Amino acid sequence: MTYAPCFSVKDTAASIAFYQQLGFDVDSSGAKLGDDIHMLFYQGEFCAMLYSNADLKDWLPVLADTPIGFAGMHYLGVDDLQAAHDRIAQHAEIVKPLGQDHSGVRLFYFRDPDGYVIGVNDKATVNVG
Repeated sequence: MTYAPCFSVKDTAASIAFYQQLGFDVDSSGAKLGDDIHMLFYQGEFCAMLYSNADLKDWLPVLADTPIGFAGMHYLGVDDLQAAHDRIAQHAEIVKPLGQDHSGVRLFYFRDPDGYVIGVNDKATVNVG
């Protein structure tokens, strides 16, 4: 199973620039003419999509009254947590500093321009099974 969060954003160009500053790569080649959707990659691994809020609400009208952002968070596992933290902290609001959770997983959290909270954790300290 593949999980692919799709972030509804106000301004895809601004979101792309933001994520690129943080070290993400963006691939827009899969979008059809007129689609404002973009794939986000971190260290070569697909992790999410950015979708224009207006286009997303046209695609899924059930979201027409849903505000951008949500109450929750997404997680990104990285190989070098300290390097990711240092780069992201230069360009984004860190909403919870680098530390450990109750189970010993090393992580920190940042907020993107549309209010999404992303937890970044050290892959080496996470057991997914």
